Amino acid sequence: MDQALVHRGLVARAKAIVLKPREEWPVISSEKTSIAGMFLGYAAILAAIPAIAQFLRSALFGYGALGFSYRPGFTASLGAGISQYLLSLISVAIIAFVTDFVVTKFDGHANRNAAFKLAIYGSTAAWLSGIFQLIPGLGVLGLLGLYSLYLVYLGLTPLMQVPREKALACTAVILLAVLVVNLAAAAVLAPVSAIFSSGSPDRTEVVSGGSVSVPGVGSIDLGKLEQAGRDMEAAATKAQETPIDAARLKAFLPQTLGNYSRTTLESSSMGTGGIGGSQVGATYEGGDRTVKVELIDLAAAGAFAGMGAALNVQNEQETETGFERTRTQNGQMVTEKWNSVSGRGEYSTTFGGRFILSVKGDAESFEAIKGLAARVDIAGIERLAE
Repeated sequence: MDQALVHRGLVARAKAIVLKPREEWPVISSEKTSIAGMFLGYAAILAAIPAIAQFLRSALFGYGALGFSYRPGFTASLGAGISQYLLSLISVAIIAFVTDFVVTKFDGHANRNAAFKLAIYGSTAAWLSGIFQLIPGLGVLGLLGLYSLYLVYLGLTPLMQVPREKALACTAVILLAVLVVNLAAAAVLAPVSAIFSSGSPDRTEVVSGGSVSVPGVGSIDLGKLEQAGRDMEAAATKAQETPIDAARLKAFLPQTLGNYSRTTLESSSMGTGGIGGSQVGATYEGGDRTVKVELIDLAAAGAFAGMGAALNVQNEQETETGFERTRTQNGQMVTEKWNSVSGRGEYSTTFGGRFILSVKGDAESFEAIKGLAARVDIAGIERLAE
């Protein structure tokens, strides 16, 4: 088959499973596709997205928060990317085997090929969301990968014949298996990472009642899974496919912001057709203090950001010198960080179903950082999307 046709098929499938999962899962269920074919023609390609994004982010930008920054060397960045790629593929395979076993406990039917379909195509959102690792400040959009939980939930009935009323509980058990598998696979791959760099995987804590604790995310209320997914589907379907031109967004980053004056202004755009976005950023200085303000339009992909809010994602860490919080406020995802020693903080929020506003830098208090964000005309930006 012509390679271009193969690629067009992959893109069409990825968009369909993300935007129209209820319609796409029955189509997938009826297809006669080999496990090897799904791995080579789909998983191996999409799983490379977060791995490549992580490598480029690490090598080009490094990492930093609240006054601390770190930029790994080339080999360390390459090793981390390779490890993530292998981990993704190994995890999908093991999750398929686990799913094939778990569904029988919820009156589903074991079917190895269908289990691999569920694991591979259900991972689409998580893989696609990995692209946001490439842009500093957009790590919070890793939350978009939570939509894969909803995809798995919807696919359990048409693929594995799990009764709809038992699908949510089955999804929760599979999620716990995913967390355990990721830790186990990371441990197996540790020697690979050690060749390039040193480090250890994040500690995972699993959970209580109707919620699950996900590393780096916090507590997720699985009871809200279906409604969150329905809201995401509706929002993504209605969202504009074309991101707002960056030149129009620049107008919302004024020459002065409080006691700070703008010194630089930049913009960038990425992609079209519902998976693109645009970004503008400005640096402001006031005395010996500097802040960076970023405004991002995710277009249709922004609908995914509502998934984290609808699932009531909560994560909070406090010390004597500061805090880091991710929470839902008025239906929007909000991230707050402050370090009283360095006098640096960050405030970011989603809004309008597609936008993200972020303010980070030096200030006399966190409230000052938050106050700068309040000076940006959010209502005016939302009107651009009407």
